[in-house]
Amino acid sequence: MPERRVILLFPTTHAVMHASQMLEDRDIEHNIVPRPKGVDADCGIAISLDPTDRGVSLEALRAKGREPSRAMELDRP
Repeated sequence: MPERRVILLFPTTHAVMHASQMLEDRDIEHNIVPRPKGVDADCGIAISLDPTDRGVSLEALRAKGREPSRAMELDRP
């Protein structure tokens, strides 16, 4: 059964790493993953997290000026 995940895309690898650190500091469980196939983005990696953490994650990142360029939900096999 597929698992639903939120994928946060950023323009650079540095932005992904910085956002990951901010989420880690807030104890928000996430993973750095390869950019999903078929998704057009400038960076080859992204952040994956549980959909229930989407709101709190985006709020935390916006508060620190590190909003993702795109947030999307995908099914992971």
